[in-house]
Amino acid sequence: FSMFFGGGRGRSAAPRKSESVNHPLKVSLEDLYNGKTAKIAINRQVIVGESKMCTACDGQGVVLELRQIALGMVQQLQRRCTECGGQGYCATRKKERKILEVHVEKGMKHNQKIPFRGMADEKPNMEAGDVNFIIQEKEHDLFKRKGADLLITKTLSLNEALCGFEWIVKHLDGREIAIKSKPGEVIKPEASASHPFVKIVPNEGMPSHGNPFVKGNLYVLFRVEFPTDGDLTKKNVYALKKLLPSPAMDISYDPEEVEVAHLEHADVKNFGKGGATSTDNNYDSDDEEGPGQVQCQQS
Repeated sequence: FSMFFGGGRGRSAAPRKSESVNHPLKVSLEDLYNGKTAKIAINRQVIVGESKMCTACDGQGVVLELRQIALGMVQQLQRRCTECGGQGYCATRKKERKILEVHVEKGMKHNQKIPFRGMADEKPNMEAGDVNFIIQEKEHDLFKRKGADLLITKTLSLNEALCGFEWIVKHLDGREIAIKSKPGEVIKPEASASHPFVKIVPNEGMPSHGNPFVKGNLYVLFRVEFPTDGDLTKKNVYALKKLLPSPAMDISYDPEEVEVAHLEHADVKNFGKGGATSTDNNYDSDDEEGPGQVQCQQS
């Protein structure tokens, strides 16, 4: 009848689990793209035979001591049991060497955990903890990764940016991809560090973990190198004016009446710092009476 009226005994509590162990695992971006299996040896402590309850502490892991601190006054202290190391049970242990096959799956990410259940050191009357391998993604010379997307930086000459370009990229799986501009496509210089000029090659990023057939995108951040001062001859400048749209229009003015100014290199961080450095911050105010002001008194 106890099963109907709730009078049955409760389930016994599951044994506590010992602490887990984390090991960093350095992995290249190529291996995270293609997947990899690594064999890694670990050393662990295992229990030989059965563990027995510690008789010194009666399985509590601690012992109580009475210490007299004054006449008629006794203090009760609790300390860790030295016989069982505070575990409550005693056991014979031996060292075991184990070879683990660590499977790095396609698309795994930095700091992702690969667990091996119950492979940590065994402790009496406790469930063995886990051995976790924590992926540490190595930096790549060409690709930067964020999630399932990849990014590369490409510097073009002004000629390539205006007239077209083509170059070969060796992907993480060894494939060679020819990235080519479309006819009439113009690559612009980056407007600012926070707004670079970017285009993508769809579906050429990282495989998605758990669904490797779905891939992210390959982002290409463009930088355009302009000619430096003196690189273009007068003949080249004249030809470019004829070829490029919206050339500068000639304006007429009297050199005797109009000042001609030329540009110099500058840093926008210095905007607002021009002029002489002022050390006097005192300004006259109608609301305050300064020293030496004449006061008028009516009789």
